[in-house]
Amino acid sequence: MSFAVPGQAPRARPTTVSLAVGLLFAAAALEVIQVVLTLVYAGKISEGTKKALEGTSTSSTNAGTAVGSTVAVIFGFVIIAILLLLGYLVSRGNQVGRILTWVFGGIALCCSAVGLGSTLFASAVWDSARKNDPSLPTWDRYQELVYSEVPGWYQPLTTVLSILTILAILVPIILLALPSSHPYFRKPQQEWEPPVPGAGGPGYPGGGFPGQPGQPGQAGPPEQPGQPGPPGYGPPPA
Repeated sequence: MSFAVPGQAPRARPTTVSLAVGLLFAAAALEVIQVVLTLVYAGKISEGTKKALEGTSTSSTNAGTAVGSTVAVIFGFVIIAILLLLGYLVSRGNQVGRILTWVFGGIALCCSAVGLGSTLFASAVWDSARKNDPSLPTWDRYQELVYSEVPGWYQPLTTVLSILTILAILVPIILLALPSSHPYFRKPQQEWEPPVPGAGGPGYPGGGFPGQPGQPGQAGPPEQPGQPGPPGYGPPPA
């Protein structure tokens, strides 16, 4: 006789974990948008940079702009792949994925913050460089020339996307550290189920053991001399 072992009930995913997974996928989607925008407008920005630096001592550095755009695109694809992988692992309750979210999420967060900070403080850096090289145009003129072939919404949109990406990475790091998220990443323990009373063992119907009387195929105790047998047994009456 075989025994059916009930399967374990699926673990309920806490709201904090579900929200963290959704935000990780959202961060990947935001990064996709930024990569697409870079691919579409990188050539025009490169031409605008060449025009802005023409006639200055730094005109030869225009090649660095194209290289920087290529590196940004490659780095963006790597970030997208990491975010998608982390979202999948966290959704499955994988403890390693949770730890990697804290590690790689923190690294991606720092990189995004540095990129955003460099954009916000680029004006001060440019003014400092202009003091050493008066041939450089003013920051406003430089921005006008660089983005002359780019739609006006490009810069505000990329800034907003960068801020949203930082938040979409930061919040899951916090959510996965909350106490309510801990049980979902613990390894489920096997619960021992006691045997059901009266259930027979394999090969012995009725729950008996070999040698017990009353079981099919087993003989009862021998009759004692001088004691009558059970009713219905013995020679017929004369």
